[in-house]
Amino acid sequence: MTIYDDLINILFKLPDGRSLEEYFKNVLLLAKFEEDDLKDGVTFPQEGVKKYSSYDEIIEDFNPTSQIAIEAQAIFNQKNNTQTKSQIMYLIVAKQDENVSISETLNSAKAVDGKFAKVVPISRIGADIREVANWCMSNNRFCDCVVTDVDDVESLVETKNNYTYAVFRKNIYEPIASAIASTSTCGKFGSKDGSAQFTQLIGVSPEQYSGSEISAMKSKNIAFYTNVSPIDGGNTSEFGYNWVVGSRMLGGEFRQRSMIKHYIEKAMGLMALEFFNKKPMYDETGNNLLLTMAQKLFNSFQTYNLVIPTTSNQIGYELKVTPIRIGKDSIMNTDVEAYNAKRFKLSGYYYDAIVGEKVDFMFTVDPSEEEVNAILGGGEE
Repeated sequence: MTIYDDLINILFKLPDGRSLEEYFKNVLLLAKFEEDDLKDGVTFPQEGVKKYSSYDEIIEDFNPTSQIAIEAQAIFNQKNNTQTKSQIMYLIVAKQDENVSISETLNSAKAVDGKFAKVVPISRIGADIREVANWCMSNNRFCDCVVTDVDDVESLVETKNNYTYAVFRKNIYEPIASAIASTSTCGKFGSKDGSAQFTQLIGVSPEQYSGSEISAMKSKNIAFYTNVSPIDGGNTSEFGYNWVVGSRMLGGEFRQRSMIKHYIEKAMGLMALEFFNKKPMYDETGNNLLLTMAQKLFNSFQTYNLVIPTTSNQIGYELKVTPIRIGKDSIMNTDVEAYNAKRFKLSGYYYDAIVGEKVDFMFTVDPSEEEVNAILGGGEE
């Protein structure tokens, strides 16, 4: 438990605040590799983590025939259907040693550099996939993985793991999960970003599946990459498109909605830190400052198409702060513990831009002096 976790009870980017862009545009590739995967004379860092900004940098270290280089080429070469080039910023390679567990490896990688929202395991082994997926759910990251047996993810489906997106592949060496992860490193997961569904992949060939195979995949919320054409039969692919088919995480939630929720949570957390950085008074002046900042933030969510727009016919969101001392419904009169701890309360609702569903929330900020001073790096006034 960190100070940050204690400070913000419910974590919900200020347009003019600190940027979350790099966090959402980085992918961590988890890989076992041997010395012969590396070029002669290359030594991988002792901490087991290295960051790369291009495929050219990768092949300075790794042989082009290694699986790491194959995955990296897919990552740096992708764009989704609305982009003109890949938007990935960095690929972080984390080496998994033989005698170290996956969870320990990911914990160590996060400690070295935690600026990644996506984890892609190279392994196609069911137990490895499950461990990565469970780590991602516990650590608020997303996992894109390759599945070669639908039964490998049954437990993840049963436990409603909405942090993992699985794509089936008969060819186990195809870097399809890396390609999919790259297409959604856009940073602001609105209606055109974040969903792998209907994405065309570069350098990955479609596979054909029987009706029973497709049914088995759909029953486990597993995606697949195939040619979709209105005409049956051979030599008809030119009439269709090669598409990723599958819109849901293993737990059943829409992929875009999971990512949007994560983006909003991190953005609201950042807003809370920006709010504290202004050293607000615990009175209605501070309350109004919080409301103004939140309104500005939610306006940006509408710009990014995360929340539906407000028009004469519809309300995209509504926010209110609980009075601190004024009236019988004030914090002072209804929640003595919160009042003594100088907690601000912001509540409201918004309509999700993906499916138009109403989302109610309560955002509570707890600025105890010790915690605020630790975060802001200041001493006593």
